[in-house]
Amino acid sequence: MELCDVFRNSMNSVMGHRKSFHSGIVFTMVKGRAEVASTEDEAASEHDRAFGSSIREARLARGLSLQRVADAAGLSVGLLSQVERGISSPSVRVLRAICGALGVTVQSLFGEDGAPLSESRHVMRPYQRRRLDLGAKGIVKEFLSRSDLSTLQIMEIILAPGGSSGEEAYNHIGEEGGVVVEGAMELVIDGTVHRLMQGDSFAFESALPHKFRNLSEGVTRVLWITTPPVW
Repeated sequence: MELCDVFRNSMNSVMGHRKSFHSGIVFTMVKGRAEVASTEDEAASEHDRAFGSSIREARLARGLSLQRVADAAGLSVGLLSQVERGISSPSVRVLRAICGALGVTVQSLFGEDGAPLSESRHVMRPYQRRRLDLGAKGIVKEFLSRSDLSTLQIMEIILAPGGSSGEEAYNHIGEEGGVVVEGAMELVIDGTVHRLMQGDSFAFESALPHKFRNLSEGVTRVLWITTPPVW
């Protein structure tokens, strides 16, 4: 599953977020198909470089060599080097392997926004949300809980038209559930296809192979909760 990964320190307004859902593009400002494709490519490259740089900084801060991290993640040194330089966009499996080898979560690579101490662990304002843009897959994940919550992760998953988690189902430890707050989504759990409309909810063991895609002609939004955190 190809990624164009970038966590943003989202200082844009909530309405700004509502206008863009694919590689950070505001479609109301794009006039032609060629311009859309060019903007997508430029945004994807920038996201890959930014994310790769964050991985490299995390590795160097821990005094780890490329070889050591690659061995721990079960990857080739060449692939890890390409990811760090923004030449290659890692799959979900590769991303998790790299973060596992570094001993970090994806969110921790990008730091938390400041917030009043009285609410920093319990409240998150819209402008403090981190965003993970999966670029070509047409998925943006907005994190509604802080990364220091060790047992729970709350996200809003925003699916562009045609957006999906990929052709292959995946699985991991834990449990997850959620509710479709806008649009429609196909959710496949252990080979069983479920068509979910606005207001429909779901819950399942994450060990079961699963995948999902947008069924709507417009944007689909899903409140999604996982435990333990995956990202």
